[in-house]
Amino acid sequence: MFKRSKNMFFFMMLVAVMLVVAACSGEEETVQEGTSSDENVVNVGVTYAPSNINPLQPVGLVSTYVANLLFLPLVDLDAELNYQPMLADAITTEDNKTFTIHLNKEAKWTDGTDITADDVMYTLQLMANPTVASNYAYMFGIIEGLDAGGYLAEGQETISGVTKVDDDTVQIVTKQPTTLTIFQDTVGRYLLTLPKAQLETIPVAELNASDFMQNPTVTSGPFVIANIDRSHYVEMVPNKDYFKGASSLDQLNFKVLQGNQIAAQLKSGEIDMNIPSAGVIPVSDMELVQELDTLTTAYGEPLATQYMYINENVVADAKQRQAISYAMNRQMIVDSLLKGAGEVTDGFFPSISPYLNEAVTPVAHDVEKAKQLLAESGWDTSKTLKLAVLSGDATLEQAANIIVENLREAGITAEIQMMDFGTIINEIVSMEYDLAISTVSITPINPLPDIAYFLGEGNPNAYSNARVNEILVALSTEVDEAKIQTLYDELQVITQQDVPMPSIYATTALGAVNKRVQGATPSDFGMFINVHEWTVQ
Repeated sequence: MFKRSKNMFFFMMLVAVMLVVAACSGEEETVQEGTSSDENVVNVGVTYAPSNINPLQPVGLVSTYVANLLFLPLVDLDAELNYQPMLADAITTEDNKTFTIHLNKEAKWTDGTDITADDVMYTLQLMANPTVASNYAYMFGIIEGLDAGGYLAEGQETISGVTKVDDDTVQIVTKQPTTLTIFQDTVGRYLLTLPKAQLETIPVAELNASDFMQNPTVTSGPFVIANIDRSHYVEMVPNKDYFKGASSLDQLNFKVLQGNQIAAQLKSGEIDMNIPSAGVIPVSDMELVQELDTLTTAYGEPLATQYMYINENVVADAKQRQAISYAMNRQMIVDSLLKGAGEVTDGFFPSISPYLNEAVTPVAHDVEKAKQLLAESGWDTSKTLKLAVLSGDATLEQAANIIVENLREAGITAEIQMMDFGTIINEIVSMEYDLAISTVSITPINPLPDIAYFLGEGNPNAYSNARVNEILVALSTEVDEAKIQTLYDELQVITQQDVPMPSIYATTALGAVNKRVQGATPSDFGMFINVHEWTVQ
């Protein structure tokens, strides 16, 4: 079974919350028309800083993007959610338990030396070292020889499930059979190989704080850092010896801006593009951006989703939880607050998910149905529920007000309690809440780790269903995609009836790129896979 620690789960949640706050809290700003620079430079606007670009511990999406431009993953997802070769030419398996990584034989470090299996194995050992405490160690918990958190046991120095075949080939054995998709979505995407020769003399305890991790000097990706101010910008220049082909750009820059500055600088030409979910354009500015004839725009995928946590110690009857779901006017929220920049949801699978059961549609707003269910359950109309809501997000606060009014119409009294991030997380973890609304982004390709956290043992809702537990166990070892889909289909039917944690809406972010930049398409997935091919007209 995939597992993640509560701390790691809420680290990922924090990233999602930051995105939504940035998207929804911008203010209107008057902008002046301008023209794009004719320099051979591409400027990317982002809405929060690359605070830590250490590829073992990147913090936030911008740090991750920069780390991936410096150190290639083995494979990466493109905009169509297909895996593309990066450092590896391919990852193969014949039995869904032994996976062979075939490195690109032309891959080199910027110092001219070959990237080899020794570098891959060294990086895996760093990821598995508790002293390093990698953010992504839990992704490697599927490997034989590591614990569920992805770490080596005390006293062990090598990973039993990892072997070197030759200089360009590594084999990894998993604890249980798993799909190639899951292997690629964990080890393939999250292992950013580091140069062993540059790092092996640095004590592990000092590695994260080392000069190399603050400003890497030997890298593998299409760009290298020329200058960095973690609060304001990253300036990058092409790796002229990049084995996939050197970029013709003079420079690629990430510029940290407030959300309400993105539209202004897209209009003036001070930035050429944004990253949809990391350079978030506020809803209030979307129409302005879409009307600019200097830009090509497109909405991203519905990833950041607002969920309602329901403490089943307080709301124990499924009919009462169903009533809450029927009472919420999701469509009103999407139409009036998001201006259509989102979609109605009520489960764990947004429309982008390949595992969405299309026969299970979001429940419609139905006050009379909600009243009927409450009456059948014997709901105590004198009870008042506390609704914890994250502060700092004006759109979420407005949505919470709509939901409270929806619940009142159905016969449920709820009072909003605005909380900062630390407080609301503490409420959820300690299960001191009644209801809570917060944001989660569940990966569409490999949703099992997230779903197991929310529905399995120790979940933050006190939810328990024996059949759901059986499905989660079955999914952890099933390798037949048709059977996986059948299991997820059943799971969605059960959870819509049990309503352990209904979602409300998923937001979509707007991507924009100046037409002078050729080959670039703003996307939450795969945006920089072909960055070395971008050109400026």
